[in-house]
Amino acid sequence: RFILSQLETAGLSPGVRADRRTLIRRATFDLIGLPPVPDEVDTFVHDPSPRAFEKVIDRLLSSPHYGERWGRHWLDLARYADGQVGVTVDTPFRNAFRYRDWVVDALNQDLPYNLFVKAQIAADQLPDSAALLAGLGFQAIGADNHDRVDVSTRVFLGLTVGCAQCH
Repeated sequence: RFILSQLETAGLSPGVRADRRTLIRRATFDLIGLPPVPDEVDTFVHDPSPRAFEKVIDRLLSSPHYGERWGRHWLDLARYADGQVGVTVDTPFRNAFRYRDWVVDALNQDLPYNLFVKAQIAADQLPDSAALLAGLGFQAIGADNHDRVDVSTRVFLGLTVGCAQCH
């Protein structure tokens, strides 16, 4: 109602409802970043159940591609890289993949956000830390302590304090 009232105030009307083929394409691209296969589209289009779309969403959220797609966004914030790219030689970070895989798995397993954050800051201090230790890759990847402080504050606090380290 709120959105409709804002649209009407602006003299606009809602767009037409998406057909089922469009709906499953949008949901699939949004959640896993890939197009639906033709069989999935046909199954959804011909499913008369009132829960048809709910089933599609549940299937997409349980796909391993879900964590891969959305983990990429987090890894970008964390400035994740498998190694340091140089002009003449690439230097891989040993075991960096463990952090990447942990992020993907955490999203696929629906790890609560508060635990997701704590594991990346102090997994070694948490109870049952064995499954969370790879989250410390957030702090361990890369060689520059100044960069770690800047990334941590940007990601978790939404603040830029990189300059404050020297000033």
